Amino acid sequence: MRYPFCCTRCGLEFEVSRPIREAGQEASCPADGAVAQRIFTVPAMSFNRPPSAAPAAPSSGYSHSGHSHGPGTAGHSH
Repeated sequence: MRYPFCCTRCGLEFEVSRPIREAGQEASCPADGAVAQRIFTVPAMSFNRPPSAAPAAPSSGYSHSGHSHGPGTAGHSH
């Protein structure tokens, strides 16, 4: 696994490749040898879900020219 670190002295961000069982071990900055702190990031999430169906049209009433007709709506007054 690769783990991101940041140098406490110069601010360099770098990655260290190591086994999971060694993830908590300290790391030294490759530029100046100072102690580096591990950067904790949010794991990448992959939601492999099929696309949802389009929402169904209301079963009562209808819409045209930017307005609707149906229960609870006023009709036209011509």
